[in-house]
Amino acid sequence: MAILDKTPTKGLFNVLVWFPVLALVLVGALMYWRRVYRELPFFFLFVISALLLGLLRYIGLKLGHDVYFYFYWITELAAAVPVALALYEIFLRRLFPSFQKVRFYRNLFPLAAVTIFLLTVITALQSSDKHAALVTASHGADFVRTAVLVFFVALMVFMGRQWKRYDFGIALGFGLQAAVALADTAVGFKFHNPPPLLTKIDVIVYDITCIIWLITFLKPEKALVTDTADKRTAEDALRQAREWEEELKDFTSGKR
Repeated sequence: MAILDKTPTKGLFNVLVWFPVLALVLVGALMYWRRVYRELPFFFLFVISALLLGLLRYIGLKLGHDVYFYFYWITELAAAVPVALALYEIFLRRLFPSFQKVRFYRNLFPLAAVTIFLLTVITALQSSDKHAALVTASHGADFVRTAVLVFFVALMVFMGRQWKRYDFGIALGFGLQAAVALADTAVGFKFHNPPPLLTKIDVIVYDITCIIWLITFLKPEKALVTDTADKRTAEDALRQAREWEEELKDFTSGKR
């Protein structure tokens, strides 16, 4: 949820800001009604946490602009945790379940979470401007999320794997958000005072993301039939991943 505009003339923008609340409530209700939360517990956790963090931001708004700033960026960083878990659930538990047997992939998401936490702490301690520190840490989290998405989407293309309905919808939503977050970062570096429209694009994209997720869960997911060739391709990719892990281990230990 973006920072609310309290001027009366910005009523439409505030509607766009609050629309994700309704959409996420519907998404959560559909997941519970269809018992999908059993298949996607981490994404269901993300939906619930997004609603709770939105409530915290609303409370922060009532406490004043300065308090709201900290509420906004701290909850933005906190949201990185359920997002990371949801991505782990999609790519490692559902699309590439056998990859969990490879230590590198099994540790990828915890390492990403630790990296985000360390970047946040280091940035906050070394910066005299706490506002800038929180913003910078959030940008770091966006970068890690984008890198993970690009890696696994490229892996899907490389392996010729077929997307499942739920996985594709969830990944598409997170991908749109990641792309806009990086674009916002680039615009912020280039323009000290970006055009008003650019500052509202993230709100519009978040609305689109929630619509995508809502459409995704309107219908139940159909089971995919995996043939022998697909299984063989997955086994070959897993064997290659293990070879890469061994080469990386030898390189870091100084054997090469």
